[in-house]
Amino acid sequence: MKILLPLFLTLQCLSLTSASQYAFSRPGPLQNNADPLSGLSEVLEKARIESGIPGMSVALLYKGKLIFAEGFGKRNDHDPFTVDTVSSIASMTKAFTAAAIGELVAEGKMDWDTTPVSKYVPEFELQDPVLTSQLTLSDLLSHRTGYPQVDFGWFWNTEDSRTELIKRLKYVDSSSKLRPYTIYNNVMYGVAGVAGGNVDGTSYEEIVRKKIFKPLGLSNTGFSVSEMKKLPNFAIPYSAASFEDAQNGNFQKLPVDDMATKCAPSGDIYSNVLDLVRWGKTIIDYGKIDGRQVLNKDSIVESLTAHSIYDKSRRTPEFGPAVMYGMGWFLDSYKGNVIHYHGGNNPGYTSNLMLFPDSDLVFVQLTNVHGASLPIYLPYYIADKLLGLPETQDWLNDVVISFARRVYEALERETKGNFPKRIENKPTSHELSDFTGIYTNLVYGDATISLKRNGKDEEMLHFKYLVHEGDLRHYHYDTFSTVVQHSTDKFADLLSFETNQDGEISGFYMHIIKRKEYFRRKRVTDVSSPL
Repeated sequence: MKILLPLFLTLQCLSLTSASQYAFSRPGPLQNNADPLSGLSEVLEKARIESGIPGMSVALLYKGKLIFAEGFGKRNDHDPFTVDTVSSIASMTKAFTAAAIGELVAEGKMDWDTTPVSKYVPEFELQDPVLTSQLTLSDLLSHRTGYPQVDFGWFWNTEDSRTELIKRLKYVDSSSKLRPYTIYNNVMYGVAGVAGGNVDGTSYEEIVRKKIFKPLGLSNTGFSVSEMKKLPNFAIPYSAASFEDAQNGNFQKLPVDDMATKCAPSGDIYSNVLDLVRWGKTIIDYGKIDGRQVLNKDSIVESLTAHSIYDKSRRTPEFGPAVMYGMGWFLDSYKGNVIHYHGGNNPGYTSNLMLFPDSDLVFVQLTNVHGASLPIYLPYYIADKLLGLPETQDWLNDVVISFARRVYEALERETKGNFPKRIENKPTSHELSDFTGIYTNLVYGDATISLKRNGKDEEMLHFKYLVHEGDLRHYHYDTFSTVVQHSTDKFADLLSFETNQDGEISGFYMHIIKRKEYFRRKRVTDVSSPL
């Protein structure tokens, strides 16, 4: 099984603000032929359609002035996507988390590299006690813990508390030493957020509200898709079955529900482009906004300092020799220009915020489709035009399109699986009813195997874990194939059952994020699927 990198939790409903509350005025579309971005509106609308995006907004803040802010397409089936439209920003949340914790560090309540996180969160215990005693906030926030991804047990989980999920982390086989390389980990951000809430005596969400949202005046920004959809101008998420469908505007509407409230510090925030350019400008100015120092400068500098190596492979000449990760920010260079950025991808939403600090340029884009490629490469097109850089690649007509096609092809491969050759005429060792019951994993919790009847009134097995579910079809022996689906997550897998010494079904193996996991039979129940 695979899962994309996203998240969500509750906050008070925030009202939309008018442009007059910002220190800059809102511009119209660029039309001046002498301007390097002349005709940008038409270029972006063409790119939106050709790259398969139902709706999006783009904003550019350059040298303190909002030089471009416009919406394109639709935020739902009827209404336009505008610069005021709020959308899930997914993993862009991580920079907010690092900044909020940085404020606690500045107040002397926490520290980056001295105190083990287990001092702030007593429930945080890994398999290796030495590693537990070593891991600090900077390790968690820079993704250098070496801990494998166990996001699947946190996403969409409405049953278990954050404390209970943290207690399960000690059962995961993980590296026994720190490494300098990034292993992207949403759960570690979740732990860091809990640590901040414990120290402050409130909650993670409350820390971010009072230390980031309120002092920066981000009145269009909040937590949880459930809260976002109460607002009058929110974006509906979409996906498409293929890249061709996306280009032709054939989208499927996705449910607007919280993906993972339990891991909010890694991707639960919603916002709009007007708030986000203001946030980006604050980072470029090391915590200053409207002439006021609202965030601690030293903490912002620390978050923009390289702490781990994300990618050291050789890339095209436009970019630096390696991509580094600070705390909530990717750190790189583009044609000699330093860039800080972070994107986000939740089901039906793709976003990107990129800063060019030496040129005082902030780029932000929000979209309401899964896996959009345009937000990744559009800032390079903008930088070439606005900063007068040599144009070395056709970012919009070549790179964006080819990348988008590969994304859809990869998603299609996930639904087919990579199974061994089926052995014919090898029946199960038990009746189908003997496989039903509740199965549990120390890290991921409970899964249910139940009986249902198909359209031919034949009995078959059905699998359900959290919100993900799918029918089980006999493959060979006691192995069953399934295609599990919820929202944009759709993937094929094999569930292989085994028996104990008494000949009873005792558990099954399946893959979660490329790791083979065992679910032990917890109890036998008379479970029948309502389907």
